[in-house]
Amino acid sequence: MTRGVVAAGGVAVICAIALIMGYLVWVVVPMLMPASIQHLQSNAFDVEDVLNVSSHDTFESIEFIRSNGTVEFRDSESLEVLKQTEISPDPFLSVKHVFPNEDMFVALTDKQELLFFSLTHRVRFDGDVRSVENDSEVLFEGSTVALEDSEDYDVYREDTRLLVASLLPNGEIKVFEFDDIDNNFELEDPREATVSTWGETPRETEILLGPRGRWLYQFDSSTGEYRLVNTASIRRVRVEAEGSFSSNRNRFAHVTPVLGRYSLLVADDSGGLRHWSLGPSANGTDFQLIREFSYRSPIKKVITENRRKGFLAVDQAGTGHLGYTTSSRTLTSISMGNVPRLIAFSPRADRLVSVGETTDVYKVSNKHPEVSWGAFWGRVWFEGYGEPEHTWQSSSADTDFEPKFSLVPLLFGTIKAAFYTMLFATPLAIMGAIYTAMFMSPAMRRWIKPGIEIMAALPTVILGFLAGLWLAPIVESHLTSVFLVVFVLPIGVLICAFLTTLLPNRVSGRFDGWFAALSVPILVVLAYFIFANDAAISHFFFGMDAKTWLYEEAGVDYDQRNALVIGIAMGLAVIPVIFSISEDAIYGVPQHLVRGSLALGATRWQTLVRVVLLTASPGIFSAVMIGLGRAVGETMIVLMATGNTPIMDVNIFEGMRTFAANIAVEMPESEVGSTHFRILFLTAFVLFVLTFALNTIAEVVRQKLRKRYGNL
Repeated sequence: MTRGVVAAGGVAVICAIALIMGYLVWVVVPMLMPASIQHLQSNAFDVEDVLNVSSHDTFESIEFIRSNGTVEFRDSESLEVLKQTEISPDPFLSVKHVFPNEDMFVALTDKQELLFFSLTHRVRFDGDVRSVENDSEVLFEGSTVALEDSEDYDVYREDTRLLVASLLPNGEIKVFEFDDIDNNFELEDPREATVSTWGETPRETEILLGPRGRWLYQFDSSTGEYRLVNTASIRRVRVEAEGSFSSNRNRFAHVTPVLGRYSLLVADDSGGLRHWSLGPSANGTDFQLIREFSYRSPIKKVITENRRKGFLAVDQAGTGHLGYTTSSRTLTSISMGNVPRLIAFSPRADRLVSVGETTDVYKVSNKHPEVSWGAFWGRVWFEGYGEPEHTWQSSSADTDFEPKFSLVPLLFGTIKAAFYTMLFATPLAIMGAIYTAMFMSPAMRRWIKPGIEIMAALPTVILGFLAGLWLAPIVESHLTSVFLVVFVLPIGVLICAFLTTLLPNRVSGRFDGWFAALSVPILVVLAYFIFANDAAISHFFFGMDAKTWLYEEAGVDYDQRNALVIGIAMGLAVIPVIFSISEDAIYGVPQHLVRGSLALGATRWQTLVRVVLLTASPGIFSAVMIGLGRAVGETMIVLMATGNTPIMDVNIFEGMRTFAANIAVEMPESEVGSTHFRILFLTAFVLFVLTFALNTIAEVVRQKLRKRYGNL
């Protein structure tokens, strides 16, 4: 019966582990599925005068803005007209989105005036019946911005600020700034600034307003040269940098801004699509090339997603290539027949609407474009960064944010935390186990061993709480003492041991096995003396506070919640595990081996080193590996006692973020089924594989040690 129960329990454990592994894989696998584009329908109706096409957030309607000043709302499935409204009696010459708003537009009328309007979609419920009311609304009570024969323009809107840039025929750029704007009130008189002409020779240029309206980009359409204009303050508009997107091999074709406009996709005449990002340079801020895509035919049109860093590049042959900048991948391609005149993603990037000879609708399946082996484990050059880096930053308050899902900082943090934990815990636990099993008196062992083992029952959340709020400030204020006790206390133990040799045998024999208890008062006094005089000791060694010396002289940063605190706190959680298993292994060495060694003239220390430790080595190694597995998977102590910053720094005075802590921190905030959600399960899978590999290696080594020393 016992054999059957044990066998059933073992099978149940194996099944539970297999189910956990299977569930993790089941959650992760959809993230690895390839993207696809499927043509849904095609419809032929008059689209020659359509200037702009967009769609509803849930793709229930498609909006066509025409040059006659009207907008048509059409059903997304049948493409039948649902509603038609007039925005203005004046014809439109062009229509653009007001950056970065999805539903706000600006139209340039034939009177050279900018008119602002929005498209609204109000959801109504009549009982259980849901309906959407589509409409258009002219903003600012119909007030316009007059331009002077503008050759190009762009508009940025942020809360109560409106920025308008207009390219004049003489090459100058007029910038208008409106403050305290409200959709329901007229625009007041703006502040104006002028950007001087670009050289003496006339250029064919285009302009774009950059992120947060702080930058203005001007491009030469023929040469690929650019100017970067700082528009953060309307009173100090100035040219910040100049450069070129062209190279000796490839000629500039056109440019398209990526979400947020911190970066641009620049196409050339050879099929190349290069990603340039605004970032730090030797002279301040400038564009830098961060990645390249290559296609067989020249790219004629590029559109970008409204809420992610994805894009669709249509080449000269009419093939659309779906790509994503951060992962540096072209995800899939589809033949679109020819290059459409207009094309747009739906707000959720799950549909494409193209307007050419016909109006076509495509279904896009691309839920996890950020995922790639390089994005997880390689260095990625993110927007605004000076160089490629390993970075984890899954969320931000900025909607233009580029998610950063590098797992390397988390793996590094997990290994770093485990390393310093084992560095602290392993010597103490094993040496304590050796002394308890071999040299301690049985009466004292009956108190000490259960006392240490019961430490394993202490909730780790309590250890984390104490480490973060009590231990970390003490370590910070007594940094010199913390490191000094590592050397002073062992010396104190050696002094105690030496003093015992001076005692007569009749005296020292009475305390055999109790020397550890006699050493405790001396060690306590030494530790108290060191910590009480930390300031004097620090000034003796460094001439100043140790923390200040680290920062000013050694150039080492110090974070209060760091790897040193983690090593001590997690070490206290791991010590009982290693101690208990090691002590049992050492104590379980057959006594006839010990007595035989002593009878042959070996000392107790020689017996320990040459007989006991070799025989107990499989158990000691297992104890260390089990402790390492505990350190790798620990959550609450790391969560509460470190800064949870995913940085890669071996500095013991800096924090880290581990796999387990990252899952605990971010899983409650992640959207179920999102890329972030599945990547967190991927980190759990990696952690599972890591601990499984450690345990497997430990078992293999233990078996070899057992085979080698089992016959002693």
